[in-house]
Amino acid sequence: MFKGNFSATAIGSYPHNNVTDACNLILKTLPEIPCWPQLPERDMNEEMLVQYTEGLPFLKIDPEKKSVYVDMPEDNTDELEKFYNNYLSEDAGLFSISDSHALGFSNMIKLLKEKKPESLRAIKGQIVGPITLAGSLKDPEQIAMLHNPTLFDVIVKLLAMKACWQLDQYSEFELPKIIFLDEPYLSSYGSAFASLKKEQIVESLNEIFMAIHNRDSLSGIHCCGNTDWTMLMETQVDIINFDAFGYMETMLIYKKEVEAFLERGGILAWGIVPTTDSIRDVTLDDLMRKMTSAVDILVEKGIDQKLITENSLITPSCGTGTMPLDEAEKAMTLTHELEVKLKDQYKLT
Repeated sequence: MFKGNFSATAIGSYPHNNVTDACNLILKTLPEIPCWPQLPERDMNEEMLVQYTEGLPFLKIDPEKKSVYVDMPEDNTDELEKFYNNYLSEDAGLFSISDSHALGFSNMIKLLKEKKPESLRAIKGQIVGPITLAGSLKDPEQIAMLHNPTLFDVIVKLLAMKACWQLDQYSEFELPKIIFLDEPYLSSYGSAFASLKKEQIVESLNEIFMAIHNRDSLSGIHCCGNTDWTMLMETQVDIINFDAFGYMETMLIYKKEVEAFLERGGILAWGIVPTTDSIRDVTLDDLMRKMTSAVDILVEKGIDQKLITENSLITPSCGTGTMPLDEAEKAMTLTHELEVKLKDQYKLT
């Protein structure tokens, strides 16, 4: 069974234009659980809301306006039928992510094959979450796809296959495989999504988590704001990644739920390294104090320390894609240095 052991990984986005530089930074700072880099500065196609939309029926992209939307005509049967036939074939190759949308993916695979780092414990990929994509994509009348049951279902199934395609590419490495769903929209749950039922969120997320599990892989979810963490713990997700630098207390209050999540094998991925302006002043010692005090608080609440440390990962608090290059590199370097220090502190390998 995979143990977190305070190994480090990252959310996915980087500010680089040069894909090799981004991949090398990842291999240097995430030697145990590398991800592949999303490079939104390089091309609009690598922005989170576009990157995974290849194959989405009725998608329209206007590069000049930098806008993306969905326009479903009344006569839509043929295109929907084609999509569902592809989905039912269970051939993830029909839902591949091309270099035009994710240059970092193929480059990271190539580098891993060439370098074969002995330190690798797992390999991570990522997709945008269905709530975020369906909440952001709108039709010409500005109605979000969350409110279009047909296209919301298509989005969930499309993203499930995008996850499966990545896992199929990773299978040759014979390592534990992880896919994170990036769900920033969930930080608005309960306000902007008053009309969105909890059951609908849980069901759509579980459909993707189950697709990941069916490929003997671990599912994760990243939300960079505050959300209903207990709702996420009720899903079938394996790893919950939260902004532990900015919102530590919002997780620590749920003693009973956190303990049950850890005891079922769930992993907390602590987004402890800030990706905001705070990165300019924060030190390794600051982060170490913050992280060890969080462990101490949970132990004081009655949760076994070994259970916590074995079921923890660390990450930056969010993607680094919008940061200045030097600050992104500092965040990644601190993430690696903190990983080393925490493993030493808690005698983890």
